[in-house]
Amino acid sequence: MKIKTFQAKTFSEALILVKKEMGEDAVILSSDEQTGLRPYVEVTAAIDYEPQGRQGGATQMSSPAPVTPAHARNGLNGSKRPAVGAGLKDAAGARTVSRTSDAIDPDSIDAGGLRQMRKDIEGLRKTIEEMRDRGYEMALPEGKKKMLAYLKKRKVREELAFDLCDKAQNLDDLIASMAVTMNTYNAVETRKAIVMIGPTGVGKTTTIAKLAARAMKNGRKVAIINLDTYRIGAIEQIRIYSRIMGIPLDIVSDIPDLGKSLAKFSDRDIVFIDTAGRNPRDAAYIEELRGLYRLGLSLETHLLISAHSDSDFMAESHKYYRELPIDCIGFTKVDEAVQFGSIYNLSRLYQKPVSYITTGQRVPQDIAFPSSERLAGMILKGRA
Repeated sequence: MKIKTFQAKTFSEALILVKKEMGEDAVILSSDEQTGLRPYVEVTAAIDYEPQGRQGGATQMSSPAPVTPAHARNGLNGSKRPAVGAGLKDAAGARTVSRTSDAIDPDSIDAGGLRQMRKDIEGLRKTIEEMRDRGYEMALPEGKKKMLAYLKKRKVREELAFDLCDKAQNLDDLIASMAVTMNTYNAVETRKAIVMIGPTGVGKTTTIAKLAARAMKNGRKVAIINLDTYRIGAIEQIRIYSRIMGIPLDIVSDIPDLGKSLAKFSDRDIVFIDTAGRNPRDAAYIEELRGLYRLGLSLETHLLISAHSDSDFMAESHKYYRELPIDCIGFTKVDEAVQFGSIYNLSRLYQKPVSYITTGQRVPQDIAFPSSERLAGMILKGRA
């Protein structure tokens, strides 16, 4: 494997240098823009040279190759812990969020009044639209009108904006009022297998690398399973990351083999499972993901959505992803978004906590775990 950093005046020029020296198969590991008297762009790329005679089929790295002594020592003292494979399902105290085939019933997912809350929000939206179509205008106090305009400018959906206007006393009170209606995900430091799902191009593989690096820094033993055999490039990217960080990797081509793969990593604290990204409107894709939860394994599911995605696409995606037992939502590419109202819209629509946001391609730096207050402030002030 070859890793090299390139510098150029623009990102496009840097990519030309990468392509010229390392070829089409190079993977961009990070990019950074430097300011000053002589601004420039810095891009770090890698190319994975496979040994001659490599046999096809599933690729497995049975043992990690430490990158640095610090990484080698972090949490790798061989202490006895419950197994990650079958143990995630059976070991006492090791269970986090258990998902089985009956958990994918929408009625079960919406337990505790979530289904009714979604119906109330949808009913409010339809009522507002019908009144507007009939020529009605909302008679609001001047202060409430300003709040409504402020929220709509930040791409908060109208029915949700009305709800916030009802809760907040004034503009200064909006952040606190919005924070109350949002939840953030507090990761419990227990043994778990985390499944990453989401549409094409949201950055699942890069996010896994960031989370894996963070876990290793906290002394956790990590492994990665790749289920994304749909794209060859995704396999190469995760393979490079795993070698750089010294994390064992297993490539699984069929969902039924996932249990066996998890069993290989019975000594690991956290196993990240990277899945293929496809259009959520693809019924076969959703059915394929549903197959994960029929295995009877204990899995924690993170849905990744790009913050700069079209709001209508986000809402449309909800119709399909809601069939899956999602535990939390992560928003990627926040640095590419102009407005952040869609983050609020989707978190309210799913009624799921926000786990983290990513703000760039650098691994492991560009990831944050904001509180509800900080997230609300980011949405309303337009600054990540």
